[in-house]
Amino acid sequence: MNIVEELRKQSLENIFNQQTFSNCFDIWKHEINSILGDNYNFNRMLNLGDNLSSIFKSTNQKGRDQNVLSGGGYAWEGFVVWYLNFLFIGSRGVAIKNSLSPKMIKDALSVNYGSFKSNTESDIIVLIFPDNDDFRDDFTNLNIIDSNGNPITHHHRGKPNVKGIINELVNLHLGELEVGNIQCKTNWNDNAQIPMLWNMIYLSNGFAESNITVGNDGTSIRDFNRFTYSFVTVPSGKSIYKSESTAVNRVRNLSGGNFWGKESQNQVASSIKEIFNRNFSSAFNTHRNTVNRVLNEGNELLDVFRLN
Repeated sequence: MNIVEELRKQSLENIFNQQTFSNCFDIWKHEINSILGDNYNFNRMLNLGDNLSSIFKSTNQKGRDQNVLSGGGYAWEGFVVWYLNFLFIGSRGVAIKNSLSPKMIKDALSVNYGSFKSNTESDIIVLIFPDNDDFRDDFTNLNIIDSNGNPITHHHRGKPNVKGIINELVNLHLGELEVGNIQCKTNWNDNAQIPMLWNMIYLSNGFAESNITVGNDGTSIRDFNRFTYSFVTVPSGKSIYKSESTAVNRVRNLSGGNFWGKESQNQVASSIKEIFNRNFSSAFNTHRNTVNRVLNEGNELLDVFRLN
């Protein structure tokens, strides 16, 4: 298995280890399977994005265990990670919680106010790796040397050394990487100003006159091949969103776009299924063919999604 799929496996294990997400997914997977049906294909997988919000809200039904209802924000982040990886399967793209980000990515996204370093308001990081043998070959065949001249081991404590290998490959290929920073919120109205302000900072690469800079330890987002900042919301509540709504206008010009788990609504928000064409198309030679090839092979790459 290549290192991209190993990282995807780790990413999925990470969200399933979060109890709230795991509890919710036990409920969601029945609705997901009913939408996908038997012998599902790329179109059904992609169009699942139009239903993420309704599936997510199914855990709010009367009679649900309170442990399932709490921590909705973490559950939504996990659900978006799950969906993105479901459609990235077999590709050079992977979605991870920010906590799993390689050090160089975290450094590049940090914002400094004078001597104070602030971590980005980021929930999910999407990494698009270059079309290179380092990311295609079985990770056990890689011969990677670190900056001190020492070989990177393939396994650590009996498990694939995903962190060590990915950190070093990011160092080697930083200028070829495409990075997507995604903020997820269940409540659009109360949180729209946060991605608006962070996007301003990233678009400007900082405000030197105000002693605000982007990047740390000699790394910044300008080192990436491409960088996008996106917002993905449920949204919760009963608000009706229109093109003139304040919340809509706050996220209208995000570099990576504004998305939700519903069908696209013109001038308001795009379905999350559109994020692949807009931001991450370079992860695939052909998106449809990449996913269908995995489905036709019926291989173990799908096991990590726990739909059975």
